[in-house]
Amino acid sequence: MKAINNKQGINIALRVAVIAIVCAVIVWLMPKVGTFQYEYDAGMPWRYETLNAPFDFPIYKTESEIEESISNNLKNHSPLFNKREDIGQSATTSICQKIASIIGDSTETYKKLADNIEKIYTAGVIQYPESMQENIPARVKIVEKNYGQDVETNTLFTQKEAYIEIIELIETSPISQQNREDLKRASLNESLAPNVIFDEAKNRSELQKIQNTTSPTKGMVTQGDQIIAKREIVTNDKIQLLNSLKTAYQTNANITFNNTNRITIGQSLLVLLALVVYSIFFFYSKRNILYNNKSFIFLYVMLLAMAMSGALAYHENLNFYAIPVLFFVIVVNILIGSRSALYLLISGTILLSCFAPDRFEYTCMQLTAGIVGIFLLSSLQRRGQLFLATLMIYVTYVVAYIALTLMKQGSIQVTALNTLLWLLVNCLLLTLAYPVIYLFERVFGFTSETTLIELSNPHHPALRELTKKAPGTFQHSLMVANMAEEAIYRIGGNVLLTRTGALYHDIGKSETPFLFIENQSGGVNPHNTMEFDQSAQSIIHHVEAGVELAKHYNLPDVIVQFIRTHHGKSRVKYFYNSYRNKYPDAIVDEDIFTYKGPDPSTKECSVVMMADAVEAVVRTLKEKSEESISNAISNIIDAQIAEGRFKDSDITFKDISLIKEAFLEVLTSVYHSRVAYPKLNIEKEKENNSLDLNPSIDDTESHNN
Repeated sequence: MKAINNKQGINIALRVAVIAIVCAVIVWLMPKVGTFQYEYDAGMPWRYETLNAPFDFPIYKTESEIEESISNNLKNHSPLFNKREDIGQSATTSICQKIASIIGDSTETYKKLADNIEKIYTAGVIQYPESMQENIPARVKIVEKNYGQDVETNTLFTQKEAYIEIIELIETSPISQQNREDLKRASLNESLAPNVIFDEAKNRSELQKIQNTTSPTKGMVTQGDQIIAKREIVTNDKIQLLNSLKTAYQTNANITFNNTNRITIGQSLLVLLALVVYSIFFFYSKRNILYNNKSFIFLYVMLLAMAMSGALAYHENLNFYAIPVLFFVIVVNILIGSRSALYLLISGTILLSCFAPDRFEYTCMQLTAGIVGIFLLSSLQRRGQLFLATLMIYVTYVVAYIALTLMKQGSIQVTALNTLLWLLVNCLLLTLAYPVIYLFERVFGFTSETTLIELSNPHHPALRELTKKAPGTFQHSLMVANMAEEAIYRIGGNVLLTRTGALYHDIGKSETPFLFIENQSGGVNPHNTMEFDQSAQSIIHHVEAGVELAKHYNLPDVIVQFIRTHHGKSRVKYFYNSYRNKYPDAIVDEDIFTYKGPDPSTKECSVVMMADAVEAVVRTLKEKSEESISNAISNIIDAQIAEGRFKDSDITFKDISLIKEAFLEVLTSVYHSRVAYPKLNIEKEKENNSLDLNPSIDDTESHNN
């Protein structure tokens, strides 16, 4: 008794430790900032109480206001150009040489033209970048010898303007007409080169500096100021104030050490509440899972993984709609069941909402899509089901998102396509659940329906061995499987698990098949030469042998349970009664004639126990009428109930009534009465043949038929 209490204490301590660790990790991952709790839409009334500023915060500009501020600052910015003295001298020399080659370099005219050309380059020949060609600035800053000076652009020359200026000087110069024509044909424009050049690197640096120094705010709201009153219409100005308050929360503004502690306490209470509700769900509806250590740890690991996925999206600034949080719900749904998956969905969504930017929208979308996924994957027996479910989950996401967007904004913007693409990525990642399920099966000892389908294949090595060594037992197992499958379908249970468990419940008989009557032939029965207690032990041993074979073939624990419990703690009545009759005065050690058990604790195992006993007895009935079969079914099951075989099972009297009906229908369909075929009178047939030596065609066909 003390050992049992110690074990219970260890189990309770383990569960408390797991819950505490999960709670601590989730709280640690949560953002330690105040949370903006309000949802609002432009043009709609404020549905909360009057909101006053909880602390001082700046009013943040809208994107259009920031762009306008940057644009205004750029208007006051003069583009930077570098003046190259070397280029000016080189161009001046080249042009003057061409002029001198025509009019000479000793005339007054030449000297005057050279001076004017030098003045042009002293003023500056500028080359504007393509971005300024259509909108020339009024002034620029020219840097020469590390000294910058603002210059009006109308005092500068472009290459075209400089060439025109030189041609005009030539036209007004006192030279012959022939010299003028020669100078125009001298390609003076080819010698022109700009000496005022745009500095792209410095201008880029200056623009970045302007953008960085542009203030994102335009005023302050002091603590206690009214932001918006109850039922007041949410205008654009109010939205700006509310968005500013929301930004202040998100950027840790005015969060002191004491506030952080209070936030942590609130988060701890919320997470603990979610975990307690999660545990209560299982305590009242899935207590067997809650009491199983591996299942308990698995379920809380899945909940922690959901919360961690939300934390990853929050801290790494990922798109929340791209995170496949339903992946964990699908895994639990396939491995444990739809009810457990629903509990995980509800509790996990509560925790994820603490990280999501738009809590109401995110919660609605996850719950609706999650429920659709749980419904469609309540029984995964084909690979195509997962892809169909993924498609329907995506459709649900899209419909929910469009509905919520129309409710809030009244229209669908082009930017919504980005969200739909992220949701598609989310759903594509959900398909990874199929290969991951195998890993979880091996680590936590679960059995999916896909695995059960594989196990129920008659070509499985364990069943092939049973078929070869104990064909009668295999036929018995098939019959038990058919009976149990029909019964469990009617009372509600795992049909595939029941059928698979029934197929394997007697595999231990393949070790000594000749000891069991269904495998005996020729009237040879080894028990005729054995004592009753020895016979009982040899029969009981097939349960232990079956468990060992199950371990040899790596059968899941849920299948091993069928092997252990299909006789429960019942007696081998035939040999027990025979022993008592032979030795009426002897003291009987009842343990020798009793299976070690345990008794079944689930509906599925209970149904297989009933089907196993009923099939064995009905097979031996001399008269297999509906009445005799019905009486046999009732007597056997009622005796099992009287012995307390189902006291640990969650089976009801209504279930037992339905089970009896199912067994009766299956057995009467198998052992239905058949029409006896008449024997052929040989003498009469010979006589007919001798009388009719030329039978007609019709008679021949009739005879052949």
